[in-house]
Amino acid sequence: MSSNNDQPISRREILRRTAATLATTGVIVTVTSNVQASAENNVEHSPRNKLERISLLEMPHPLGPIGIDAVKIHSEFWSPKIQLWNEVTINDCLTKFENDRGGAFNNFDLVRDGKRGFHAGPPWYDGLIYEMITAAALFISSHPNSLLEQRLDGYITRISAAQAASPDGYLNTYTQTMLPATERWGMNGGNDLYQHDVYNAGMMIEAGIAYYRASTKTALLKCAIRMANLMCETIGPSPKANVIPGHSGPEAAFVELYHLYSNDPTLSVKVDVNANPAAYLNLAQFFIDMRGHHAGRTGSVKDFGAYDQDQAPLKDQDSLEGHAVRATLFATGVTAAAHVTGREDYRAAALRFWHSLSFHKMYVSGGAGAIAKDESLGPNYFLPNDGYLETCASVGVGFFNHALNMLFGHARFVDDLERALYNGVLGGVGLDGHTYYYQDPLRGNGLRRWEWHDCPCCPPMFLKIMGSLPHYIYATEPGALYVNLFIGSSVTFRINETTVKVVQETKYPWDGSATFTVSGTSREAFSLYVRIPGWSLQTSANDALYYAEVDSCRVQTAFTLNDKPLVNWVNERGYARIDRTWDSGDKLEMHIPMPVRQVAANVNVAADTGRNALCRGPLIYCIESVDNPQGVNQLMLQKKGNWKVVHSATTLNGITFIHGEATAINEDNGRIVHQRARLTAIPFYASANRAPGAMQVWLPTDSRNVTPATLAERCTPSSSYCWPLDSILAINSGSLPTRSDDTSARRLSWWPHRGTEEWAELKLPSPQSIHVLRVYWFADRPVEGGCDLPLKWWITYDDGDTWKDVRALTAFTTLPDILNEVSFEPVHTSRIRINVNLKPNWSGGIFQIELG
Repeated sequence: MSSNNDQPISRREILRRTAATLATTGVIVTVTSNVQASAENNVEHSPRNKLERISLLEMPHPLGPIGIDAVKIHSEFWSPKIQLWNEVTINDCLTKFENDRGGAFNNFDLVRDGKRGFHAGPPWYDGLIYEMITAAALFISSHPNSLLEQRLDGYITRISAAQAASPDGYLNTYTQTMLPATERWGMNGGNDLYQHDVYNAGMMIEAGIAYYRASTKTALLKCAIRMANLMCETIGPSPKANVIPGHSGPEAAFVELYHLYSNDPTLSVKVDVNANPAAYLNLAQFFIDMRGHHAGRTGSVKDFGAYDQDQAPLKDQDSLEGHAVRATLFATGVTAAAHVTGREDYRAAALRFWHSLSFHKMYVSGGAGAIAKDESLGPNYFLPNDGYLETCASVGVGFFNHALNMLFGHARFVDDLERALYNGVLGGVGLDGHTYYYQDPLRGNGLRRWEWHDCPCCPPMFLKIMGSLPHYIYATEPGALYVNLFIGSSVTFRINETTVKVVQETKYPWDGSATFTVSGTSREAFSLYVRIPGWSLQTSANDALYYAEVDSCRVQTAFTLNDKPLVNWVNERGYARIDRTWDSGDKLEMHIPMPVRQVAANVNVAADTGRNALCRGPLIYCIESVDNPQGVNQLMLQKKGNWKVVHSATTLNGITFIHGEATAINEDNGRIVHQRARLTAIPFYASANRAPGAMQVWLPTDSRNVTPATLAERCTPSSSYCWPLDSILAINSGSLPTRSDDTSARRLSWWPHRGTEEWAELKLPSPQSIHVLRVYWFADRPVEGGCDLPLKWWITYDDGDTWKDVRALTAFTTLPDILNEVSFEPVHTSRIRINVNLKPNWSGGIFQIELG
């Protein structure tokens, strides 16, 4: 397939064409002379421009990856997590896939045996299995694991046997068990948006490459090459079929397959299948170039629309649209293809997509995808804090920005990668290693993690990016090493035929200092590029969208070399560049203060008007009910919170808390009262790992955004019992459901206690006079649950010596879908209790209690 730059052109002409292309995209660029660039770079500590104008003289600036096996992580923060994921999460996911709805791996056996009419799980399960193999292979690359290899080898044997059932190498278990053979690849009335034939095949290719690199075993790679060859024979320019992936991912996989075979021409002999690297790269470009070109498609749906980035040809796609995961993976594929082909149209599109995402559609957590319908990106600046925010989309943001950094060599993209990695992605797996998040909203009430999901796509994606972590820390180019992420580790690389080792020591993200020690070289000259993180500048990495509210949050990055101040470094493409002839034992130290920052959003982000987010270093913080009993929705930030940071090695597997001053706004007998309060915040990634409760990232700075706490909301709840998957904290959260059988709403339930006497209690902040109580019952019997309205109930209060019944003035009703109100003679008490008798053979529960 031809590209726009088949003929050699000058660098000046590349700049001219790129500037002309970008001028129509909304991406702000500047062309500077070498003198101007040098002058700008020597302003060592100046903040970046508001829209971070990237010089065209720096585009592209391709970097080379460093293999996972060349990097060893030894981080207080990351190493325990990696060990947990390696030992618990990978095996937990594989076991759950084995048993889910008839067993996802059994689908391959059905195809092997020629059986039809049943398929375990959704059509994209093959792809998720391949993604799990990819993730496991990435972990094996840095942590050899013979038992895990044996487990994967068993799966691969079954996959190979299933593929052998088709002489041409085709394999997609859903299509083969449930659809006519004519509908392969979504053609002839099929629909690849649902079938995922192309996506599944792309993930097989990705898995084959990853497992070969980790183990040198070729069985799965052989399956992948057979599949890739079949796709190249079937899909492409007329007379071949016009087919694009219904779910992106194959674009980048085919680019990586091209890399693999181009770098090892002998691989075809090892695999014993002829390969055609040029054809693989051409097919990746075809998948990209045929977006918006619907003629000749034979599926039941000809135009996949913006949902699958198919609404227009690439050159006419001015923003990133549609399904957030598909969009970020498509952008990743475009960027990876640009790196290999040098195509200007791909580079320009990659920057358009990044600008659209980073400046208009990305959450402060690095997440993306505001809208539940179609799991899609919203319009510019539509970033509701209870937005959809699928974990997979945060992973896609990370993949995309890593690819951009490899193409353009600019630290700006690593800022966005780091933002997603530490916030939107890291919280995707619970601290126990076997519970998960599908969605990561920035506020919620009773958010809890799940053991497994009807669409468990997020755990494999999470494990893929975390397995790639060693690959992201460093990059290289001739004569240079780049430090992208601050993670305790060592890296081995080659400079002029000399092996050099650099050891990085740091307590990041809790501390902004890092030490880099060089060894294994004797008077070797190379440049060391150390990223200056965007959070350390006056504005954040996405300064058009988020910025530090307080000017004093700007800090200066300082370096020492062998214990002496280093002043002769330059800022180049967001990195501190240190040029030196290095000796073994040379030690470079980086020092970046980590103040607590109050970050505000662009004025166009309506959801965050009059709100700030607390940030420290790369971490976004949140507040949870468990740490803030005075209420999460009732706290207002102060301009200067007198912040204190305290590290706990035991809480939530080790975190740094932020403590500060806030204002609690309460309702007291119809009056609104402002009171001083203490606020405790934890890193967002660690939320929803304790008792379910309210959580919020964006905190009010304007009292108009605060919901005053009622008396009940200021109480401390308790109960005779609560089912572990429900929450005692629900009963005074102030949140009402739509109906009594609303199983999506947070509640207290006594399940599985049936026919018993139970109670729920509120302890008041101080003794007060109470004369009204309202209760909203939980009863899911109408939707085939096990909880019903109670048989009867009554109210008691603590008079200081014993519990006494109130003297009711109205009836104790048990009606669904409303607050059941009881008036009684006033009582002065510090504790009030609802007592219930449950119906025989039925349990029950409470959504909400209100006091008056």
